[in-house]
Amino acid sequence: MGISVSSTLNSAITKHSMSLSSRGPDWSLIPSAGKSNKSKAEFADEIKELARRAAETTSKKELEYIHSQRARLCAEYISDVSPDRRALYRQAENSLKRQNGNPKCHGSGELTLLDFLEAADGRAENLAEKKFALAGGGTLTCPILTSGGYGADIYYQGTKVLTYLGSGYGWACERTPAEREKEREFYGIYFDEYRSLKNGQGAELEELPDYLEEKPSFDRKA
Repeated sequence: MGISVSSTLNSAITKHSMSLSSRGPDWSLIPSAGKSNKSKAEFADEIKELARRAAETTSKKELEYIHSQRARLCAEYISDVSPDRRALYRQAENSLKRQNGNPKCHGSGELTLLDFLEAADGRAENLAEKKFALAGGGTLTCPILTSGGYGADIYYQGTKVLTYLGSGYGWACERTPAEREKEREFYGIYFDEYRSLKNGQGAELEELPDYLEEKPSFDRKA
């Protein structure tokens, strides 16, 4: 029995992507400013190859692996229009490191942003009431999580470009308008190839949702 089309679309284009890295963001899943060495034709070939593998497999485990590879390739594809999330993350670390009364933060550039937040948890000073200005126009806030402790939201030009949602969810990012446009382009190539192969096989397709629709949810398969 083949895998239904709907299962291949559940983790498609969304407003967010997610990284379940335990400490810092997984930069293979969360795009940051950079220029890939791949040409547009090389990207198209890789995208279509993933679509072909997804269309032909009958293994749920293999399909999940293909989806994970697709998420990484998409992050690379859109990175040339991404904000510099790596730099904003480092600036957020430095902002918390400079906070008085947190000895763990002094001179500890190797510590992650989560280390700083955990060290601050339980102190009299309430980080949730503060807003930290970052170089280049970014802003850091540290909301209190429903699960306890502090989260982290980094904003840039009106977009929450990086957010920590707690240990059960990890790091996530909201796409900028430019990133969403590139993401539509990526999934347009992918699903055009996928549909073409499925139709060529004479396979029955379920009614497809609009894969270019923005969904206000997190891509847990990313």
